Amino acid sequence: MPQWEDLSQWMKVMVATMLGHQWDLLTFNIHLHPELEAKLVASGRLREKLAERVRKQLTRAVGKREFFFVIEGARKGTGQPVILHMHGAVCAYSPREQQVLEEALARAAGHNIAGRAQTFRAVNTKWFEVIRVAYVDYLFKFGNKFDSRLDERRLVMSQPMTAAARGLWVDITRPELRCGTAAMP
Repeated sequence: MPQWEDLSQWMKVMVATMLGHQWDLLTFNIHLHPELEAKLVASGRLREKLAERVRKQLTRAVGKREFFFVIEGARKGTGQPVILHMHGAVCAYSPREQQVLEEALARAAGHNIAGRAQTFRAVNTKWFEVIRVAYVDYLFKFGNKFDSRLDERRLVMSQPMTAAARGLWVDITRPELRCGTAAMP
């Protein structure tokens, strides 16, 4: 089996989804506020800055949390450019956290802060139900489509999610490397 570093982004998200499913995994589709989108695109560091915004807002709202998302800017069906948006998931420790998580993700995307109102249909969430390939395929559906606003890397995965998913991958593929276990002779 390949090492974690050799896995595709798709496979890393699949492992992260399996890991997150042990809690309540809240999936989301959140559109960036147009003013924030323009600012982040102009900075040339959209992915890094958006990742930092999500991390900060989630930490303020619920503490350090595992999350991942893919940034895209194409319309489903036609592939035509639209407002940039994030498809992803965040680990919830209780279904009661849904509203708090939605509000934090909306603020990270530029809604309801700095005098900006939330735009229509900007935040959509749904509880993850069944692990299947179709979910991860959906996240990466426009991953290879050129978009001048984005660089080639579209995936953001929080450090806690990366560490936990890497640990799960090691447990699955290399049981002899698990913490506290000795190699079998």
